[in-house]
Amino acid sequence: MKRFRLMTILIILFCISFSQARSEETFAISKISHPAIADREIKAVAANDGLRVWASINSLFVEASDGSIQSFTPENSPLSAAGNITSVAVLNNEIWVAQNSTFGGFGICRYNSGKWETMRFPDAPGLLNNRVVCMHVDADDYLWLGHREHGVSRFVETINPSFANYKIMHFYDNSLLTVFMQLTHLWLGSSNGIVRLRTEIKSNVELNVDRWLFPEFPAREVFSICDYTDDRIIAGTSRGLAIFDGKNWSLLRKVDGIKALPVTHLQRTGSRIWLGSPVGVQFWQGNLPGPLLTEANGLPSSHIKAMCLDENGNLLVGTARGAAIIINP
Repeated sequence: MKRFRLMTILIILFCISFSQARSEETFAISKISHPAIADREIKAVAANDGLRVWASINSLFVEASDGSIQSFTPENSPLSAAGNITSVAVLNNEIWVAQNSTFGGFGICRYNSGKWETMRFPDAPGLLNNRVVCMHVDADDYLWLGHREHGVSRFVETINPSFANYKIMHFYDNSLLTVFMQLTHLWLGSSNGIVRLRTEIKSNVELNVDRWLFPEFPAREVFSICDYTDDRIIAGTSRGLAIFDGKNWSLLRKVDGIKALPVTHLQRTGSRIWLGSPVGVQFWQGNLPGPLLTEANGLPSSHIKAMCLDENGNLLVGTARGAAIIINP
């Protein structure tokens, strides 16, 4: 019995010391000082193929691995001066951009080898509509486009490029907010719960759809989604981190140490989940929360507007007043 008590005390002391060390962990934060994006609101960010793409309201700032820089504005590209960039993606050295406005969507633009191409509904075969609010490049290098209404499209690169679309009734009454592909399961966050489309089942789309609504799902709005260890799915919500174990949803909240609320952005590197929010950046790892990183720690602003990981594991952060990189520790 004494040995058992001693082991219990040692485990508790280890957890306390580990938690303290975690809270004291420091990160190198590098601000992007280029005048094209310094002090500007960053709407979206993407990184792949040696490129880093930062988007302000209607302009792009592109960094290449060789140090070269390009800027695209409505004056030297098909980007609309009246549109807000909602999402950017990098795939096969191509840059994809989606724009919307209060009155509707502008479709998507693709930049490759010095040339721009615009794809808009109904001229682009298979595109559901022009209100594309998010884009996601999955592990198999497929590009998924989430539409505010109706569902998702997947870009199909053929001799005549087109889109495979998935109309889902849930989004005729609710707004789509985010898209994430886990193996063959396409997860869709909405203004009213979360939806899973099992793409491996070849039948009527609605028969492949599973929905979890509040209160079965522990929040209403789902802003961001990513995978986690043991094939679990994590969703960022206004109430915290919702975790799906394959059968049920659980919630990590403020009382569990989640300070980055609402969780509007998620990125995963190994067993570490980065959380972006209007009050700063935090990580969750090993069932323990990390510190909340804010403007006081070197971010341009505590209001996080976009996040992604580059190929070196660095976290690219877009804020309401500029961009920064949290160097992979």
